[in-house]
Amino acid sequence: MTARTLADLRKAAGYTQESFVGAFASMARSMAIDAAVSVRQLRRWESPHPPLPHPGQQAVIEAMLGFPLTELGFEVPPERAQHDSTGRHHEEVDRRQFVVDVGAIVGASVLPVARGRRIGASDVRLLQSQVSDLYTIDHSQGGKIAQKAALHVLRQVEQAMTDGSYLERVGRELHALSGTLHSHLGWMEFDAGRPAQARAACTEALASARLVGDPQLEIRALDKLSMLAAEQRRPWEAVAAATAAGELARAQGGARVRSVVALRLARAFSAAGDHTAARQSLSLALTWHDRGDKDTAAPRWTAFAGQVEIDYATAAWHVETGRFGHAIPFLRSAVSQLGPTYSRNSALYRARLAEVLMKAGEVEEACAEAQASAEAAQGMASARLAERLRAVASSAGRIDTASARDFVAQVRELGVLAKEGRQA
Repeated sequence: MTARTLADLRKAAGYTQESFVGAFASMARSMAIDAAVSVRQLRRWESPHPPLPHPGQQAVIEAMLGFPLTELGFEVPPERAQHDSTGRHHEEVDRRQFVVDVGAIVGASVLPVARGRRIGASDVRLLQSQVSDLYTIDHSQGGKIAQKAALHVLRQVEQAMTDGSYLERVGRELHALSGTLHSHLGWMEFDAGRPAQARAACTEALASARLVGDPQLEIRALDKLSMLAAEQRRPWEAVAAATAAGELARAQGGARVRSVVALRLARAFSAAGDHTAARQSLSLALTWHDRGDKDTAAPRWTAFAGQVEIDYATAAWHVETGRFGHAIPFLRSAVSQLGPTYSRNSALYRARLAEVLMKAGEVEEACAEAQASAEAAQGMASARLAERLRAVASSAGRIDTASARDFVAQVRELGVLAKEGRQA
């Protein structure tokens, strides 16, 4: 690219040189980077032979414009050029093991609550342990089965709230548990293919969070509402919900919470067609993720948002901008990092990889990945996974090659090409 590239991208993003300086300072603050730029320095960067910005400035420039330094007219040292704007190596993605400690599957025991029974701290702890176990069911068996378990626990909590007697502190904890369960249900109903129920559950979670004054629960509910709005093609709502979550996170959230919110905002901006803002949010997500090792107080619901999710979100950004080949290495990285605890997501991400490979014209690889996903999906209940496998099989069915025909026949035997509505 020419030395005018930086100026062109600045103007395309709607910045004058003066407004770019102000936006640069704002972005640096949001990334917690001590960096600034003057109009005079910006003019030097836009000159035919620009000086290389210092490392802090480099990160902010890339986050603002959504492109690596190598595409902005700068002479970049080889060791820096090996990385893209997220700091990731193009050939081999740095992998970190993503492990979460999970409990046993929820049992059939029910908290006995006769009318007027005293509800104490030990009862709350029992209910909290059952809520914790829902993560295991969701990740291993999918949203439909997890939803049944969540409703089982929610009935116990609601019975304790309506029929029991308790102190104010216990009442607040029960309402917080109700909000947490509704937030769980929001995700599970979405995974099971019931968006209306998912939205209602998230709204209940948001109401509970505000009732008890729990900012972490409110951030989580807004995060889920943004996700649902993006999927339902409500881009303004997706951006608004994620932005509200971000404002709360800046005041009440640690590094991991901020990373999750930045990922959600990236998805929302992509849904709105603002790919530059989406890339900026991805850069923020990586910045906060890199600081998450010291965030010992992070809530458990943020545990999923490790390097896996950043790779997956980066792949989604490339897909949204039509660069399927760029997305494939990030999807492969995400699939490779998921351990046995996340069997549902592993099958889901592999199915997504198959979709993108098919769009990139890599038919044989797409069929192989989709078949592996279908085999892993046996016994799971996830509408999203089933729909993705059907999409790959539908594409393969229109391609008259031996590998495509074999794949369609094999996945039909696995039962993933059933009529609309059946779960894989």
